[in-house]
Amino acid sequence: MADTNIKTTNFPDVIEGSGPSHEFDLSLIIVATNVRVDLPTFTEMIDAFRRVFHESNVKAEILVVDDGVGGAFYETLQQLNREIPNFKVIRFRRTFGESIALRIAVERARSEYIITNAWYLQVKPEAVLEVLKKLKSGSDFVATRRTPRVDSVLAQIQSWGFNRLTEFLTNVKISDLNCSFRGFKRQVLEQIQFHGDLFRFVPILAIAQGFTVAEQDVKHLSEKGPSTFLNFSLYVRRFLDIFSLFFLMKFIQKPLRFFGLTGISLFLVGFIISSLVAFDKLVNDIGALDRPELVLGVFLMVLGPILSSIGLIGEIIIFTQGKQTSDYHIDTILGPADIDTDREEGGDGKH
Repeated sequence: MADTNIKTTNFPDVIEGSGPSHEFDLSLIIVATNVRVDLPTFTEMIDAFRRVFHESNVKAEILVVDDGVGGAFYETLQQLNREIPNFKVIRFRRTFGESIALRIAVERARSEYIITNAWYLQVKPEAVLEVLKKLKSGSDFVATRRTPRVDSVLAQIQSWGFNRLTEFLTNVKISDLNCSFRGFKRQVLEQIQFHGDLFRFVPILAIAQGFTVAEQDVKHLSEKGPSTFLNFSLYVRRFLDIFSLFFLMKFIQKPLRFFGLTGISLFLVGFIISSLVAFDKLVNDIGALDRPELVLGVFLMVLGPILSSIGLIGEIIIFTQGKQTSDYHIDTILGPADIDTDREEGGDGKH
């Protein structure tokens, strides 16, 4: 393996706590999904959290998911796995998305309380203690709000519009859905369903399932990654995600209301068009069989509701059955002082 020259701060082994050795006060999950990770920034972030854990006597584990990054980043993870107690790595063969990566990491976490973070210090690391305190005080999910914002004005405008549109459609106010730093009890992700890019809306889905969601202000330190303000395809994807969320919250238990409204609307439009054609035929003696309006009317009356329902039926199936299907393949799992030995689906022992 190539020498990555990564230096980490030496802290004492994990603080001993009461209870079985496999239990932790906190599991910190870091997901790197198809991004170019700056290695010094990443290791600086790991050291910062470890320092907070050590100084605060928090018994914690760190889980990092390599979701299609690989290369020098994975070599760095292997090195950190050797050097840091309770540092676990999950590596996918290719990018499967943050929703799957997050769910798999939660399944392998060994604490009731879980906090997620980006691959860099997005917020002040001491915020982990504030979020953990709120979870222990009774909140099921803690959504954080970056303040004061240090990213560009354009990025803040984009984020504001995204949050306000989501609030308008779902009637749930979460101030900062784009912040990767958030905390929750593991039962939250065990009992709600999400897929694709819906991981951003987990606090809203948690509220829909009756969980207690609180907000916590955290000090914003940095934002890294490519600018998305002028990315038109991103706006389309986000709108579709919000629409999917709206449907799942409003109609997942009563889909007939949505399908019925859509079907009736399209049917009425088609019926009106066909009636006008029939009126011309009966009153004005204008031929109907060779008129495209008749075809359009029949098309809307018959095919429209079917086409409108296909995608939404798919959403229902994924939302209700997604947890029971394995649409991922783990290449490698690294536990404490364990390199390339723990494998699941997709692993063959070769690199």
